[in-house]
Amino acid sequence: MKIARIVVFIFLLCYALAGCKELPPEANFTTAPTEGVAPLEIQFSDQSVGEIDAWNWDFDNDGVVDSVLQNPRYTYTEPGTYTVSLTVENSGGSDYKTKINYLRVTTPCKVDFIAEPTEVTGITEIKFTDLSTGKVTSWAWDFDNDGIIDSAEQNPTHSYTRNGDYAVTLTITGPDCLLSITKDSYIHVSGCGG
Repeated sequence: MKIARIVVFIFLLCYALAGCKELPPEANFTTAPTEGVAPLEIQFSDQSVGEIDAWNWDFDNDGVVDSVLQNPRYTYTEPGTYTVSLTVENSGGSDYKTKINYLRVTTPCKVDFIAEPTEVTGITEIKFTDLSTGKVTSWAWDFDNDGIIDSAEQNPTHSYTRNGDYAVTLTITGPDCLLSITKDSYIHVSGCGG
């Protein structure tokens, strides 16, 4: 116990009389969340250790200070993977922490498709092309809008065997979405004899 008091006394004496410098801080931080769909608002939380006089955040690793707040919020509007840096300083020096490819911002899901051709005579193969965006993991095509899934391929082909106008529905699913689109009377088939 006496030794500990002596060490503390020496440290305080050194600091007060000899002008010892303050110990530099150690930079660290966390965020919530670390991934999501744009626009994505991120809460940055300073986890640095030591006395800190200044915080300099670079949210996109471009060398420009984006915030000087201790615990800032920032909204990423563009999809991408982002490296984040925090530099902290006090009179004893500075330290920085860089987390490479730390944040992942994805594209919002949108569902769309085209078919070629949309007007056919007789039994003709039609190519359906998915134009959806975002992180899509599965596709469900209903080529005649009867509620039955006709294909789970991303870009399927289909041939109609009866005359008529057909509505087509595409449903996409992914971690951030479950969306459907129906195009009414999209495919016109004639010359099938029925």
